[in-house]
Parts: sequence; structure tokens; C-alpha cells
Amino acid sequence: MTREPYLMPDSERIVLEALRTVLPEHRCAVYLPTDWQLSLRKSGGLVIARKVGGVMKDKRYVDEGMFVVQTYATSRADASLLARRARAGLVRLTFEQWGNTDGYLSRFREATGPFMTTDPMTEAQTDFFRFSGNYMITTRPR
Repeated sequence: MTREPYLMPDSERIVLEALRTVLPEHRCAVYLPTDWQLSLRKSGGLVIARKVGGVMKDKRYVDEGMFVVQTYATSRADASLLARRARAGLVRLTFEQWGNTDGYLSRFREATGPFMTTDPMTEAQTDFFRFSGNYMITTRPR
């Protein structure tokens, strides 16, 4: 069976595995787990990374995805540090052209750096802090 030449890799999977590589002590997922409070206390932080848009750059056979990366921790300082570590890890692994069985990280651009954000759920928790960053991450197939 031949591979479809225009089939792009699962960029969300690549980014999640990259984050798990640089932050092995923290739970990394696409959605906030239902047991988020237990997970947060157990690992000291959560990282949620989700692709929210993007385009295929067909002339170069790369996929440029817009990702939201959110970090959660029980203190503002810890949530901020985790967000900055996630960003730094993605930048480093992109520079190193890190990859998995699907493809490689190829380019990293920051749309908005990590900043503290709240919503009704986080505002109701006095010991729960969230930081968000938005990144354009380019992946290419193997």
C-alpha cells in the first residue's frame, strides 16, 4: 500500500508527545480530565494542548497548526513556570527537529506568550491557576 502523498501527520499527537517528553512528571492531554483536581494535586500541574485551527502549506508539504497550550497548577507561580517550561520545551524540540512515528516538529511561532487567564471554573477555585499560550507549530510528515 502506498502512502497518500498529501496526507499530513497528526500534529496534535506530535505536540502532545513532545510535551510529554519535556514534562514527563506532568499529565499532558487534549482536554481537561474529569479527575482534574486529583491529577493536579498528584502531579503538581496539568498541561492541556489542543489544535484549534491551521492550514496545510501544500507547496512545502507541511501542516501549520494553531495550538492553545494551557497549564494548570495550585499556585500562580507554579502555573506560570509550567507554561514557560512547556513553551521552552516546544521551542527546543522544534529547533532539534524532534519527531515521532507520524512526523517532525518543523517551526515554532508564538502568537501570544503565556498569560494568566480565568473563567468561571478557575475563579471558583481559590487554589487553582491557569496560564494560556497560543502558538503556530509547523509539522511535516516522516
